Amino acid sequence: MESHFSTVKEKGTRDLLKDAIALYKTPNSSARQDSVEKIWDALERLKTYYTLLNKKESVTKIIEDMSGGSDEFKELFNAEFKTLTDIGNHYRIRHHETNKIDIIDDKYYDYLFNRCLSLIALAVQYLQ
Repeated sequence: MESHFSTVKEKGTRDLLKDAIALYKTPNSSARQDSVEKIWDALERLKTYYTLLNKKESVTKIIEDMSGGSDEFKELFNAEFKTLTDIGNHYRIRHHETNKIDIIDDKYYDYLFNRCLSLIALAVQYLQ
């Protein structure tokens, strides 16, 4: 998977993805937690990939390219970007305020990491 991301032209996104995957492969729970934070950071950075556009326009372009003109897939990918953004904002992943929802089971980190990674892995195949 790491070599899959070597095609990402934007160095910051590429580095975050490599770091997240390396942490995910580390067999301890604190590294697993850190890997989820890094993959969410990569998602947020990916959303600003097209620097000549604002963040919302950049995400829209990514989704347009991913959907290949299909309204159904555009709706699916838009919902997934929004859901992952909401997860990152409400759970203690990237933000650590006292009002964030704790990840109560270490196994949830696997789910969260892989869900976010799946969207990113697909999206980067459509970046120009």
